[in-house]
This record gives sequence, structure tokens and C-alpha cells, in this order.
Amino acid sequence: MFTEELRLIKEAEERADQMRRDARLSAKKLTEETDAKANRLVDEAFAAEKVKCRALIEEGQKIAGEEYDKAMARAKEACDNMTEQAMKKQNEAINFIAERIVESSVNR
Repeated sequence: MFTEELRLIKEAEERADQMRRDARLSAKKLTEETDAKANRLVDEAFAAEKVKCRALIEEGQKIAGEEYDKAMARAKEACDNMTEQAMKKQNEAINFIAERIVESSVNR
């Protein structure tokens, strides 16, 4: 009877040890699977954010290009207006300069 009880205790201890080993292996496997899934989710999130960032950059570049074109058009228009105004006063400026040259030559 004592031998039988000793054998049962030993078997129970062996089963408990096996259950601990199985639990450790199961926990390790679950941890590895969870880590892999978390890493995959992080990678997917980074990829999605990268796509969003590219789209925002492209949109920003498009807007900047449009604003640049508008600014250049305004600058060209202003330059054209100044040129037109200068052309209108060109004869007046030539006459003024010519008068100054003549006056300085006569007064010598």
C-alpha cells in the first residue's frame, strides 16, 4: 500500500512537471505568436502611414506648384504693367535727359 501511494505521488509529480513544461511551452509559443502579430500590425500601420504621408506630400507639392504659378503670373503681370508704364514715359524721359545734356553744354 505504501509503495502504491508512493508510486501515485511520483506519477502525480511527473504529471505536474509535464503540465508545467507544457504550460511554459504553450506560453512561449503564445508569446512568440503575439509578438509576431504585434510586429505585423506595427509594420502594417507604418506602411499605411507612409502611404498617407506620401499622399500629403504630393498634395502639398501640387498646392505649392499652383501657388508658385499664381505668384509668377502676378509678378509677370506687374512687370508687364511696369514695362508699359515705362514705355509711355520713355519719350518724356528721353526729352528730360536731352534737355539736361543741352543745358549743361550751354552753361559751360
